[in-house]
Amino acid sequence: MAASSGIGQDGAFYEQFQALLNESIPDCSPAEVQGMLTGLVCAGETDDQFNSWGALLVENDPKNPANERTQDALCAFMAMTHKDLGGKDFRFRLLLPPDTDPVTERTQAMAQWCHGFGAGFHWNGLVKPGRLETYAQDAINDIAELAQVDTASAASGDDDALIEIEEYLKVAVQLIFEAVEASAATHTH
Repeated sequence: MAASSGIGQDGAFYEQFQALLNESIPDCSPAEVQGMLTGLVCAGETDDQFNSWGALLVENDPKNPANERTQDALCAFMAMTHKDLGGKDFRFRLLLPPDTDPVTERTQAMAQWCHGFGAGFHWNGLVKPGRLETYAQDAINDIAELAQVDTASAASGDDDALIEIEEYLKVAVQLIFEAVEASAATHTH
């Protein structure tokens, strides 16, 4: 099943992205990084502003040639995320381990994604959640709660629940993105 502009759900992209991150950002999972990039996009940041937000993820170390590859990948991934959220074809997908991975690992990655989203969304402080529609405020709060999920209690029978949460997150992020855009348009006129 093809997803977000070519991100496959078979796990190959997840593993390749993890290998790239291991060169520069070994403490972050692909899920957490995509969550952070998505939060940044929802908060109005763009890939063109890497000098502003890049330090959240990558140290500015000119001695590490991997940093440039990582920066290029992050900017491309962010541009793709913005395109997917801004489009009308609902192509946005969460970058999580494949369904063949244990549910505990997938649940942990989902919690990391939510944590990353919150860090990215609140990073620049420009979005005032209280100015957003109630449904967007609720979605932001739900994502914050999901970041705190107890991954140790996830059981193999929780696959269906995890799939439902993933679908909810896709819709929630889309709603937040659109609500922030609408709020920005309202407050700039």
